[in-house]
Amino acid sequence: MSRSMDDDFTYFVKILDDNNDRYYLKSSIDERTNTIMMQLTNLKSGWIGTLNQQQVRMLAKKFPPEQQDTFYSHTQRAFSKGNHSEIDGKTYVFTCKKLEKNRIEFAWKQMVDDLNSLKIIGSAELQERPIEEILSKMMDHSIDEMETLRSANEQKIFDIQRINGQLNKALETVKQTVDIKEKLEADLYRKVNEFYLYI
Repeated sequence: MSRSMDDDFTYFVKILDDNNDRYYLKSSIDERTNTIMMQLTNLKSGWIGTLNQQQVRMLAKKFPPEQQDTFYSHTQRAFSKGNHSEIDGKTYVFTCKKLEKNRIEFAWKQMVDDLNSLKIIGSAELQERPIEEILSKMMDHSIDEMETLRSANEQKIFDIQRINGQLNKALETVKQTVDIKEKLEADLYRKVNEFYLYI
């Protein structure tokens, strides 16, 4: 699930870490301010953290400008698709390493098949927060997304009904035109026949 507003991208996805433990990640990537906000939970505990402008720029430097895939494209793909991207087949691995003081190191890496190795895309230290706070924010996001989709669907249904109405009117106009044409042709043939009979 994802939403984009200009250069601000928000994602909500289920991921499996390298121990095959399940997590849920909500992230916001703002390319204008070069910041990434993350909320992570395994439904037992929750963590939150932000990569600031300086940290993001340091991570982005690992990807030369001439490369097709940038730090942002990799991160957006990993955060929006989870472990496996169906579109281009890229595979991502996530690690969640517990640190002291209720912190966790969250890292996302790309599986490089040719080298059979992992390329670190980025990492961040997240601070533990009450699970209710994290779940509440994720639920709010999910409900907002559902409302947005519902409104978009209602607008599409309205547009389809309007287009169908216009199409029906156009077909009725065509039918009436054909009927008039057939009547005029029939009248013309009748007059021509009467003319020849008169002669």
